[in-house]
Amino acid sequence: MRKLASGAFLTLAATVVSQQLPVVAAGLDGGAVSVMRSFSQGVTADADGRLWCLVREGSAAGARQRLWLHLSEDDGETWRRVAAAPGEQAAYGALVGVPDRARLHVLFAGQLSGAEWTSVSYQAFDTAAQAWLGEPEVLARASGPEDQFSVCDVALSADADVVALLSTHRRPKKPWPSGWSSGLMIRGDGGAAWQGPYPIHTNRYGVWANLQVRGGLAHVSYRTSPAHSMIGYRSFELATRAFTQAADVEVSVRPESGRYVSNASALAVHPFGARTVAYPAAGRGGVGRPVNGRLLLAFSVDGERWSTTTLCEDPGLVAGNLPHEHFALALGPGNQAVALYSKASERHRVLYRRLVEAGVARGPEEVVARSARAGAFTRIVAARDPRLVTPLQAVVSGDRDGAALGVRAVLAPVAFKTRWQ
Repeated sequence: MRKLASGAFLTLAATVVSQQLPVVAAGLDGGAVSVMRSFSQGVTADADGRLWCLVREGSAAGARQRLWLHLSEDDGETWRRVAAAPGEQAAYGALVGVPDRARLHVLFAGQLSGAEWTSVSYQAFDTAAQAWLGEPEVLARASGPEDQFSVCDVALSADADVVALLSTHRRPKKPWPSGWSSGLMIRGDGGAAWQGPYPIHTNRYGVWANLQVRGGLAHVSYRTSPAHSMIGYRSFELATRAFTQAADVEVSVRPESGRYVSNASALAVHPFGARTVAYPAAGRGGVGRPVNGRLLLAFSVDGERWSTTTLCEDPGLVAGNLPHEHFALALGPGNQAVALYSKASERHRVLYRRLVEAGVARGPEEVVARSARAGAFTRIVAARDPRLVTPLQAVVSGDRDGAALGVRAVLAPVAFKTRWQ
């Protein structure tokens, strides 16, 4: 990689050129590199304001698949690989930094030593020594092909509670209520025992959940299915270990609108408690014939009453039990968020950015980068810790063929230093 006179970075091996897209990581020989799931927190900062990113190296079927921590000491301009997460075949994870300690809290889903199925483990990482602390703690242990677990998300409360959000496979054991469940597990400051799980959904299923912690509440959005599929929302009071809402609150459009939701949503909780959720919805035009696809925005001040607007039209978008990961919300000041997304109708070749305020898209969409390769911007993970102010808005990668482009960082147009607030 060489630096241009203008200050931009040109990636010689890739097809993407942009002032806002320096390279984060390069692929393993014969492998692929990708960021975490769109609903998982894959970027954070340490007490000194240095940025950390969790990157998967290797394909899902490859024997060399690992999760690696990458570090940037210049606010996202350049990165280096520091340490691998324990365990082989680790596919997904999430991490969160601590504002006043040289510490990261990291969750990862992978195979335990000698095991065949996927479990979820936790381990702390010392950012000063750049070393893992102690041994991994198993939060959810798999027992078979239909009793496996994965990582949704992780966050840290103002009282230093570590809040983990896990998901199950088809037939988990009790106390999980059903297959395809998601639930919170919580550990207080000082290394007390983990409490939970606290299942987040009251209807069938609770999948692709993502998490924000603010003001003593753990906020979650997820797909669930009462009589129809919907994006649900609930909040959980950490002090009392109880949900604020008795049942899933419906955030998304209903089937009578002519549009149906898919699995994913992106949640942003603003400084004074308002919530914005981005999610895809589309009509049903038959096999191979998507119609009326859109990325939608839902906004609520209190978490009970939600309004809906359109972020962008995307006719090629389809609904159903699908893993869309091509959109994210990065937090801004007040009730603002920055939406980053690509479009299925363009085969995810263009990365867009648009300001969202109080759940409404403002101004034109900005083209951040273009690629000649389909799938270049299939995965987008935003920097969305509500305590963190950083010029890094997101990390992006492709999927399938597009993953060979590596992982790239999306930086804000103005320069300022990463800090905790």
